[in-house]
Amino acid sequence: MYTKEKQIKSVTLKIPENVSLKVEGSSVIVKGKLGELKKDFSKSRVWFELKNNELTIFTDQKGRRGKALIGTIRKKILNAITGVNKKYIVRLKVAHSHFPITVKVDKGFIRIENFMGEKSPRLVRIPNGVEVQAKEQDIILSGLDIDSVTLLGGMLENATKVKDKDQRVFLDGIYIQSKGYE
Repeated sequence: MYTKEKQIKSVTLKIPENVSLKVEGSSVIVKGKLGELKKDFSKSRVWFELKNNELTIFTDQKGRRGKALIGTIRKKILNAITGVNKKYIVRLKVAHSHFPITVKVDKGFIRIENFMGEKSPRLVRIPNGVEVQAKEQDIILSGLDIDSVTLLGGMLENATKVKDKDQRVFLDGIYIQSKGYE
């Protein structure tokens, strides 16, 4: 009978000198000049080893799935390393032609009022660690975690998506204008 041992795939990351990285079980904590980010990978079949300022990521998943898993986790850790040194910024634009949309920041929520003439406001919860600045027609989202900043940008776009009308005529909504690091 033919048995095959589990193949273990790995990738190694070099940690920059201005960043400190700590591994606690299946979590990775990254500290930099702007703050600290904690990434939890407990739902993935990976484990970490930290030696000589290098982080090695291991998995026992086979084939393309294992390679993709390691690549995804590697990129999330690299994004965290970049995020603790530079803030990630998403700029959005409020566009309206029929009803003037107003955007306000209230106690952990973004209130979108008068969208398509609606009487009740649309509310979008602000994730932890994201700063929001709303000035007239511009909204600026910034934070250390690229995932939570872009998630909020997408939630704002989806909250003002025009349905059941011709989207070529009704261009009202909030649209992402640019993304990038500070």
